[in-house]
Amino acid sequence: MNRPHAPSNDQQVREVVEGIGLGCGLAILDSERVACGKVEIEFAFSTEWRTWLCADLYLSVGRAPKPGNTFWIDAKKSHRCEGPTVAWQHDENEYVIRIVHEGWTPTDAVDIMGNRPLDQWSSLATPFLDRLERHA
Repeated sequence: MNRPHAPSNDQQVREVVEGIGLGCGLAILDSERVACGKVEIEFAFSTEWRTWLCADLYLSVGRAPKPGNTFWIDAKKSHRCEGPTVAWQHDENEYVIRIVHEGWTPTDAVDIMGNRPLDQWSSLATPFLDRLERHA
């Protein structure tokens, strides 16, 4: 019996970074900017990650010694990676989040990223953004 190939640790982290980026882009009505620094991102991610219903499907993130730091490191370098669907790029005191492929909709991007539908990413990204805004 053939079992589907499980995503690597790096692929799991990348999907989470892209998924939150995609969810953030929708949740902030396509302004695609998140004003914050490293500590705020790590705190918001770690707090919201613990209660997200799909977190158990991304063991490489959840089992990391510091999940927030793991997320931040990959978000910070996502614009330099080959083949990202969604990239975070640091610009002054904010991150610009964008779908890399011109003309793609969020639905197009989520279909390529992995197995989570858009509403599941939004269910993580919305409280993540809310927490960032409270600490801005």
